[in-house]
Amino acid sequence: MMAEITAKALREAADLLGIHDQASLNEIRTHYHKQIKQWHPDVSKNEPAASHEMTIRLHAAYTLLADYCMNHTFSFRIEDLAKDLERNPIDYWMERFGDDPIWG
Repeated sequence: MMAEITAKALREAADLLGIHDQASLNEIRTHYHKQIKQWHPDVSKNEPAASHEMTIRLHAAYTLLADYCMNHTFSFRIEDLAKDLERNPIDYWMERFGDDPIWG
């Protein structure tokens, strides 16, 4: 069962993965892989039960953030694409997500 997508749940997931203010989907994936390499029960030096629990939590956090990011709609109209490509990526991000309680 997937966790409910709320601002608090997204912020907690980002915190668990070590994401502070902003991240692209690729950066989220990188943070997840870094944490999983540390906590996976097959390689972790932590107690197996704790490693297993953390692996489950990390996977849930990554899934929640990835679903959140992947369900935004993007326009592929030529006018919108041209306008988007002219903008600074940070300005675009702030216009699109700046007021969002997680990414803003």
